Amino acid sequence: MLSFFKINDPYRLAIILLLILAIRLPLFYFGVPIIIPEVKWMLIGEALANGKDMYKDIWDFTGPLSAGFYSLLHLTFGKSIAAYRAISMLLVIIQCGIFNNLLLSNKAYNQNTYVPAFMYMIFMHMSFDFFTLSPVLMGMTFALLAVNNLFQRMDNTTRDELFVQMGFYLGIATLFYLPFFLYFIVIILSLLIYTGSIFRRMLLMVYGYLIVLILAALYYFWFDSLSIFRILYAESAFFLDSFDYFSWKEYLGLSAIPLAIFIVAYFKTKTVGRYINAQIKIQNVMLMFMSMGILAVLLSKEFSTYQLIYIVPGLAFYTSHYLLLLKRWIVAETITSIICGLILLNMLFPLKEWLFVNEFVSYDNLIAKESPYKQITSEKEVLVIGDHIELYQGASLATPYLNWQFSQKHLENLEYYDNLTETFINFSNDLPEIIIDEKGVAEKLFDKMPTIAIKYSRHNSFDHVYVLKARKKDRQ
Repeated sequence: MLSFFKINDPYRLAIILLLILAIRLPLFYFGVPIIIPEVKWMLIGEALANGKDMYKDIWDFTGPLSAGFYSLLHLTFGKSIAAYRAISMLLVIIQCGIFNNLLLSNKAYNQNTYVPAFMYMIFMHMSFDFFTLSPVLMGMTFALLAVNNLFQRMDNTTRDELFVQMGFYLGIATLFYLPFFLYFIVIILSLLIYTGSIFRRMLLMVYGYLIVLILAALYYFWFDSLSIFRILYAESAFFLDSFDYFSWKEYLGLSAIPLAIFIVAYFKTKTVGRYINAQIKIQNVMLMFMSMGILAVLLSKEFSTYQLIYIVPGLAFYTSHYLLLLKRWIVAETITSIICGLILLNMLFPLKEWLFVNEFVSYDNLIAKESPYKQITSEKEVLVIGDHIELYQGASLATPYLNWQFSQKHLENLEYYDNLTETFINFSNDLPEIIIDEKGVAEKLFDKMPTIAIKYSRHNSFDHVYVLKARKKDRQ
């Protein structure tokens, strides 16, 4: 298999696409569970498609470009998990092409090869939640384009537009997913250490980066929601607590095999190979991106395995280097097969709970389980007062209160006049048909807002569930 991808032939990307289909389609057929973030993303897409504004009408830290793309998907396909996963596959093959091309065109290896694209595809199967259309997956597409421009500059290309585009791509990536701003730091350091870029050209990159963020700010300023955009998105990385779907022990267990492969590949690359100065620079920069990717995982507000997409380029880069250093055909093919097998098993064992792996590493907190309120919330506009976003399955979002960490500042502090006034307006403009109160704040809310309270009755079977009474026009 390795020798097949050593050939410099763009049609190898078609084979990689077939391999992606061969891996993912059988899993989809036998069932890949929906994860809780997918429920949220589809909920946001539906709300935006129905005319709501992100941040002003939907309180969450999802990036504006990600939210906009989810809205477009809802307008095109509705609430279709198949659409999310199909576009995810398309993005993976596009990223394989971009990644391989940036290494080929900048002569990162001693031979022209499609092994990096193949390894990128393999590492994109570390976990089954890589299959979804996450913001980090979408943002990575533009981050790779920025890295391509950086490597061109390191190869002594000095066109001004190269720097502007570099910043522009990074700005787009940041608007898809905020932790990509860390890549901006890596690129600045790389330009300072490994190039002779003059200060004016570095300012061009900063200009390209800022112009994207300024345009986003102007958009929200125009719709009178700049301050809430700044609080919910720009500042969320610093004050918002992360929602951990895994413990540290589980996370290390799920990432142990990929990181072990990286450590072996890195030291073999550094100790065995012989490289020209430009290749050593690229290796050092990729290590910086790998390190910053790990920091981005730590800064992410949803601590899940799909965040490991950040380290896929570094894994693929160094593993490809290691495999290309192997001289004996049988050894190279065997090690390639072992790496591929280990990565696929790393995905399958926890997913299928083989050999009791679920006793040590469990996806229970990540997978969206069927809601006990399914019969009463289906096709209804619902407000969940609490953290369990999976309860929105089959329902639509009412009021802006999606993320509980943001919402509790209002709903648990109604003694403040401003909070009470805004909460009353939010309920009046978008009355939920069902309220699921996991935090015990509904009674206090109803006490403060009797005109809202009279519209609801407690559900017969669930004490903490409130149902909107039928309106006169509904009874007729």
